[in-house]
Parts: sequence; C-alpha cells; structure tokens
Amino acid sequence: MGLKESLAKLSMINIKRGEVLFKEGVPSNGAMFFLFEGQLDIYKQIEGKHIKLRSILPGEFFGEMAIINNSPRAASIVVVSETAKLGIINRTTFVQMSQESPEFLFLLLKKVIERLYETDGKIRAIKRKQDEDSMIAKIIPASGANTDDNEGNSTNQLEPFSDDIAPIGE
Repeated sequence: MGLKESLAKLSMINIKRGEVLFKEGVPSNGAMFFLFEGQLDIYKQIEGKHIKLRSILPGEFFGEMAIINNSPRAASIVVVSETAKLGIINRTTFVQMSQESPEFLFLLLKKVIERLYETDGKIRAIKRKQDEDSMIAKIIPASGANTDDNEGNSTNQLEPFSDDIAPIGE
C-alpha cells in the first residue's frame, strides 16, 4: 500500500479559524497530524512573546515529536484559514504507515531535518535582533518613543493562547 492509500484511511477532524490545535508545553496525546486543507501557523513563545515561526500548508506532516517520544508540544498551532481539514496519525497508524510505505518515513525524516535547520535559523535571527535592539536601547536613551511592535511578528495575536481556551488536538 502506498502513502496516498494510507493517508486516505486517517481519522479526520475539521477545525475553524482561530482555533488552537495544541499549545506549546502541554503534554501531547501521542498523535501527529497531516494537513489536507487550510493553513495553520506555528508560534513559539520567546521571551514572553508569541512569535510566528512559519505556516503549515496542505500536504505537510507535523507534530511528529509526539509520536517519536511522546514529548510535550514544542510550539503552538493555530488555524488561520477559514477551516482546516486534518488527518490524525496515532502511534499504531504511524507504525503501520511506516511498514507499508517506506516513502512516508523518508519524507517525514527529510521534512524534520529541513524544519530543524529553518527553525534554528529563525530563532537565531530573532535573538540576534533582540540583542541588537538591546544594544541600541543602551546607546540611545529611551525618550518615550512608540514601543509598538510594528515588525509583523504577530505579537498582537495573543487571544488564541489564553488559558481559558482548550486546544482542539489534545
């Protein structure tokens, strides 16, 4: 059986814009996901701010750390399209897909390695910018200037991360 046939057998969920699939740091339920339709954004909390790392687009797997070692969620996932259609991959399904489709494991491993490099680079760039801003602030005294974050870092989208919202995927 090929990858397409395996994906067609997944349990599906549909979620709406603004819903949180899971939050960074919460224990995982041991499931990863495959996005069939829609767009999701990945946020990481860095120094008290939710920073958008990247988007997840149709055809991508995510949440694989939950399958491999059942670790807490490494980031928060929020739906940004009107709706999103996801396939749920639990440990049993993961093992079955791995045995039936070596292509699945290769694609997953390739994507994980790409994401590690991409995320590491983004986090380094964010920290470098924060260090530069800190240096500038020490050199140039604060004059009550506008302190809004106008850099598109999506820090104004904190509502999905409040404690009273239950994540969908956990």
